[in-house]
Amino acid sequence: MQEHILQSFDKELSSVQEDLVLMGKHILRQLERFTHVLTDIDRAEARKIRLEDAEINGEEVRIASRVEQILARFQPSAVDLRLLLALDRMSVDLERMGDEIRNMAQAVEYLKSLDEAVLANRSTIAMALVTVGSMIGDVLDALIERDTATARVVIQRDEQIDNVFKTTVRSLITHMLENPRSLTGALGLNQIARSLERVGDHTTNIAEAVIYIVEGADIRHEKPLPNAMKIDVNLSETVVSER
Repeated sequence: MQEHILQSFDKELSSVQEDLVLMGKHILRQLERFTHVLTDIDRAEARKIRLEDAEINGEEVRIASRVEQILARFQPSAVDLRLLLALDRMSVDLERMGDEIRNMAQAVEYLKSLDEAVLANRSTIAMALVTVGSMIGDVLDALIERDTATARVVIQRDEQIDNVFKTTVRSLITHMLENPRSLTGALGLNQIARSLERVGDHTTNIAEAVIYIVEGADIRHEKPLPNAMKIDVNLSETVVSER
């Protein structure tokens, strides 16, 4: 009977992790699709990505519910409890990544009157999208393989995304001052850059959770606070005259 219980528990635990990896791959597909949306300014595809956020939310809710059920049915050991808590934490980060991708898709509606200076920023963001996608793929592999070395590399790579964000914001500020007529488009790119930087942060959180699972070490507060410039602009509440 005890062996049967253990087998059932292991199966449930493995199934939750599989669901989480599938959720991560869903996020990765969205990010890859958004790369094309940004390149082509494809508003129709952007709207589809926004609508998919409800699916991401549902996946997070299901994982949280399954974790609660496992905790209620079994009395996991310290190691297994650590895994359950980490998986639950990861699902929240993935859900928030979905929110940021939704915000990026929303910002596509504001990309108008883009001149060559602004287009250069779009290319930089597109390259950063590829980097973040690679980070997400690597961190999912790190989870499956319990590979803390790869998880630590993912954490280090997040600095590249922070630097892209800072550089892009500085460039956009300069451009908006020089050419107020394209203010709306520049603000749209700022929103995308900011949300992408946050996706990188959430990917880093997942990498830290992998280390927590394997080593039992909570390293979330070991790294210095980021110095990235934060400029929050709620486009839905911004009224811009382009006359």
